[in-house]
Amino acid sequence: MLPGETTLPEAIVRLDGNVVNRLFDVLCKEADQHLTQRFVSVFQGLQAGWFAQHDLQCPDCGSHCLIRKGWRKRILKSSRGRQELLILQAHCKSCCRTFRPFTKRCGLPSSRRFLDELVNKSLQLAIQIPFARSSQIIRLLTQGTISPEGIRQKIAQKAEQIQFETPDSGQTVLVDSTKVKAGTKQRGTPVHLAITVEPGSKVAGRKTINKKLLHLHVGGVDPLRTRLKELAPQFLVHDGGENYKDCAKHIQRCDWHLVHQLKHYLWQDGLPLQERSYYQDCLRTILWDSKTGKRHYAQFTADLAQFGFRNAANHLQRAKSEAFTWVKDKGFSFTTTSPLEREMRELNRRADVGTRWSIQGIENVLKVLFHYRHNENPRDLP
Repeated sequence: MLPGETTLPEAIVRLDGNVVNRLFDVLCKEADQHLTQRFVSVFQGLQAGWFAQHDLQCPDCGSHCLIRKGWRKRILKSSRGRQELLILQAHCKSCCRTFRPFTKRCGLPSSRRFLDELVNKSLQLAIQIPFARSSQIIRLLTQGTISPEGIRQKIAQKAEQIQFETPDSGQTVLVDSTKVKAGTKQRGTPVHLAITVEPGSKVAGRKTINKKLLHLHVGGVDPLRTRLKELAPQFLVHDGGENYKDCAKHIQRCDWHLVHQLKHYLWQDGLPLQERSYYQDCLRTILWDSKTGKRHYAQFTADLAQFGFRNAANHLQRAKSEAFTWVKDKGFSFTTTSPLEREMRELNRRADVGTRWSIQGIENVLKVLFHYRHNENPRDLP
């Protein structure tokens, strides 16, 4: 053999067209073995250097009379396989306690079994597909393993750590809700979502929207109202499903929902299907008229009442105070909840999987999903 040549298994060079694939597999295994050995040696060196350069003390008696007393093995799972680490142990000569001084400093509590990089990969899968399928894919595409129950626990831990954003002054807040199959009620439990929206830069010639998650919970609407009163946003847009009085300085009813909901109330009033679109078109034209819209809105409401469409008239009357807020207050980025409807479709895609969730379980998944979508991009994590 010449100097510099590498000894390879003879089976690699069989001339059957798979030499490249087999060579790649062998070198990957060698690289993983080298990574494991390098990881252990560097980690040992860091601990030994820190112990020699710092004056540590015993956590029990506070004595500084410490000596090294061997290494303790720890195993962490990663996407490159099991990583065996050696943790330095110290012995106190005063109280005779043996302890490991670097577990907390190195982020290695006794309960830790996975490196963050494997957990982050698992979370990114689990917020998109079922936990069991995520576990299978992790096992198939990496050298790591994490059980479906382990993924569920990691999602719950991540959801508990999430801190919602605080809106900047003048940002428009959109709120909406939808029901998911969770809890004991047959029709499910509502999910309430609040985001900030503002126009973004152009990408490939198309306009973008910057969104930030402000609040998400599963259950009644009161926690959302409380959250909004704490934030005191300047501009708020909603679809009319809930009352958000005193939750923001300027409140706007979604123009699209106001028109869409009119169709339902006209049905209640007995108007035939083919005639309802005429009244919807009239209302749509009125709502986008910034000069004479309010006057025509009042007249249109009175006409509906005169024609005997009492439910439709009452619907418009209830929305009157919030229908033209955007005319006198020009700070609204959007006067509809359209940017939020895209998020509601994403929510339903993940939640509507043919099974019934626990309330806390679906809340955890959705929190992590929208946190990654808008507040923290997992690709930017260290």
